[in-house]
Amino acid sequence: MRWLSSSRCLLPWPKGPSKGYILGQGGFLQLITIYVARHGETTWNAEGKIQGRSDPELSPKGVAQSLALCERLKDRPISAIYTSTLRRSFLTARPLAELLNVPIQKVPELDEIAFGILEGRSLWDGDGLVRAEIDRYKEDRLRYRIPGGETYLDVSNRVRPFVEILLQRHDGQEVLVVGHRGVNRMLLGWLLELGPERAVRIEQTNDCIYIVRRNGEPKVFYNIDGASGEGLLYVEPLESHGP
Repeated sequence: MRWLSSSRCLLPWPKGPSKGYILGQGGFLQLITIYVARHGETTWNAEGKIQGRSDPELSPKGVAQSLALCERLKDRPISAIYTSTLRRSFLTARPLAELLNVPIQKVPELDEIAFGILEGRSLWDGDGLVRAEIDRYKEDRLRYRIPGGETYLDVSNRVRPFVEILLQRHDGQEVLVVGHRGVNRMLLGWLLELGPERAVRIEQTNDCIYIVRRNGEPKVFYNIDGASGEGLLYVEPLESHGP
């Protein structure tokens, strides 16, 4: 449980009135369960490189994480599997898809946030460009656009139609979505009706599965290396954290 350190905290889902509507637009739901996974570790994750829309391979550890995801969910009645168009997402979902004989649906709305000129660069680049851009990003996490990239509000806007279709199409079913750290923040924000200001601070390791259940008031759980709990993992805006 390395993510529950002194610099991070687990915040429970806030109490409030039941919201039995699809993104506040109406239409009561039967119980729908959505497993939101992040892709397995890539070679660039291991090297500390910024990925975004770049498309590196899974590392050996990432391949093992894809098999662990398959093992955790193999007994669930999953009716649909969605990934981004990037291979690290698709390859993470593939073992389970093949085992369950469920086709993978690649959705461009789930592609990672684009980091523009920073993609492929090390988080520890010595020329100061990465550090300067990260500092600007931290001043306005939702609206700052790295040159050539996207803002988190851009990502939120492109993810919302996918979430609405997901909820309408799979009412009463169990679904797996394998995305990326950035896009999953906004995906979870819409599923849980958090608002983008809170959603942008959600964290998710490569081995963390969020389990979202909606039937009236939405609830979220997590599973990290077999350890389970209720709530979301948030990080404080620490200097050591990049995009």
